[in-house]
Amino acid sequence: MHYTSSNGRAPARWAACALAIPCLAPAEADSLNAHPVDLPPIVVEASRTGQGAAEIPSGVTVITAAAIRQQGIADTVQALEKLGGLYFRRVSGNPSQAEVAMRGFGENAHGRVLVLVDGQRLNEPDMAAPNWSRIPVQAIERIEILHGGQTALYGNYAVAGVINIITATGHDPMTSGSLTGGSDDTYGAHLRRAGSLGDDTRYAADLDWQKSRGYRENAQYETYDLRAHIEHDWTERFASSVGGFYNWGDYGMPGGLPRGEMYANPKHSDTPQDYARSESWGVSARSTGEFVDWGTLGMDVVFQRRVRQARFPASWAPSDARYAISTLMLSPKYVLDRELGGFGNRFTIGSDLGYDALDYTRKTLPTAAREGDAALKRFNAAGYARDECFLTEALSVVYGVRLEWMRTSVRGQDFGTRLGGSRADWQHAHELALLFRPEPWQKYFLRASALYRYPFMDEMAFYQGMDTAFNSRLKPETGWQVELGASLDITDELTWDLRLYRLAMNNEIAYVYDMTTWTGQNENLDRTCRYGAEAAMRWSPAEWGSYGVAYNWVDARFSGGENRDNLVPLVPAHVLSADAEIQVAFGVSVFGAMRAVCSQYPGGDKENAARRMAGYALFDVGCKYKPGFLKGASVMFSCDNVFDKTYASSGFGGMGWDYYYPANGRTWRLTASYEF
Repeated sequence: MHYTSSNGRAPARWAACALAIPCLAPAEADSLNAHPVDLPPIVVEASRTGQGAAEIPSGVTVITAAAIRQQGIADTVQALEKLGGLYFRRVSGNPSQAEVAMRGFGENAHGRVLVLVDGQRLNEPDMAAPNWSRIPVQAIERIEILHGGQTALYGNYAVAGVINIITATGHDPMTSGSLTGGSDDTYGAHLRRAGSLGDDTRYAADLDWQKSRGYRENAQYETYDLRAHIEHDWTERFASSVGGFYNWGDYGMPGGLPRGEMYANPKHSDTPQDYARSESWGVSARSTGEFVDWGTLGMDVVFQRRVRQARFPASWAPSDARYAISTLMLSPKYVLDRELGGFGNRFTIGSDLGYDALDYTRKTLPTAAREGDAALKRFNAAGYARDECFLTEALSVVYGVRLEWMRTSVRGQDFGTRLGGSRADWQHAHELALLFRPEPWQKYFLRASALYRYPFMDEMAFYQGMDTAFNSRLKPETGWQVELGASLDITDELTWDLRLYRLAMNNEIAYVYDMTTWTGQNENLDRTCRYGAEAAMRWSPAEWGSYGVAYNWVDARFSGGENRDNLVPLVPAHVLSADAEIQVAFGVSVFGAMRAVCSQYPGGDKENAARRMAGYALFDVGCKYKPGFLKGASVMFSCDNVFDKTYASSGFGGMGWDYYYPANGRTWRLTASYEF
């Protein structure tokens, strides 16, 4: 897989140097070195401007399907951790419940990262984390990560970055299947069919099933995912695609444990009967047309329906809750790439229109009497524009602006208390960047931007049995960032990437609980400021495999108020990850990964008075065999957390207590796959 510009400004050699952590399998590396100019141009779709990674004034990481297969990746979260260098917090062993954190955000950090799957927003309008089980790892063609705020282009959620997951479409006819078995009664199967109908139509379909007893008590889960995609070229300049998915999941919620109990028995659960079930489906359509001298016009339409049910028989108010969420999004876009006043110029203008409806009901256990209901609605309308002017062949300046309006309303009742209210907000974002490319193997950029994030629906409206109210005083988060970055393709096999940034935020939102009154609510916190550095390097010698390392450092502190100079909770200052894949002989390869995370204050501890959550280092290993006598077949064994480290990546504390969420200990799995 090779990445370059759609307009030819960046030479093909930019394929490696533009990626923060490029992930080429050895076979692909051989092909790239032998035929560097014959590979088809691929744009980075997360750029939203039809550009290649080398032409974007941001840090870019692209993870290919080949790298995912070579490294024995089990799920999408592992791909982003091991190959993308991202940090995740986990509240159970179920990978679908992991929370991604970028650029030093703590509680609800996943609300500051926009996650897209084929243009469909994976983020929920409430505080629930994105459901990662909706993307079977075998269906992924590539993952694109834009580091740093992208609010001017994408608006809400895109404060710390954007993750765009692109599922594979068909070209040459192929069928593939895999079977997995592992520890904790873990089983899985995946079936894929892709191909083409004539020269103009391509299709792909995936069926995935995963099941596990889980590492902890009540950590079991089972998921099904079905997706299909078809695209058609009407002419050489006009194409359309339609896709759909269905996802079902059932999983236990083992909850947290007091710190001492976690280290004594990390597999235990104090909530052995809490569980949740989710069902979601959606359709999307995209059309893109190029009109010679009049630019490119595109349109995305997405509809999704999600139903979640959660049962908490052991809580202070035993209940059964149901959430039904419907989302409709419409996104037209126009790109004009032509000279203006003797300078090369690329102009992009677009709009994002959205509607979310959340219907909530709660029944008391065991009587099943209805005790609460709420209907929340959210409308948003945004317009954005972005222009890049090429002052010279090597230097361009970029300016982007976005204006967005969002209205949130709620009505309902809880324990007889009426709930109602609405609020509308206008927010704007700007971006100004310089991009310098003196040579095909170098990229330098300087970028400054203003950011914002609207509150989640349930940050504004308390409707789940605790202090029922509509918090009309809660303000959107706002901030600004400045970033300096460089990407270098030092040789054809060695790439290096570095980014330095400062991120200042106002009105960050977190839940504040008062132990004296036993009440709490979501509040805007004091100002915060983050200084950070992100570095990555990859060496991919064609005959010896691939080796990568990524390091993230951030100093995240309160810069105002009574907690001034205190560290932001749930933010590790240092995260180091490394991976390696080595070709041995006779179709055998070995691979491994390491992740090291330093200590951090638990969630809720703005005063930095609680005991720090301990840092940890994890090691994963595995091997893969591809028999020469059976082309397309492979067998793979992998073991995660080899040394069975007991640790927690998420927890809350303060006021003399702490509560941690134990992560998985040692787990292993065996996978056999065949493609023909």
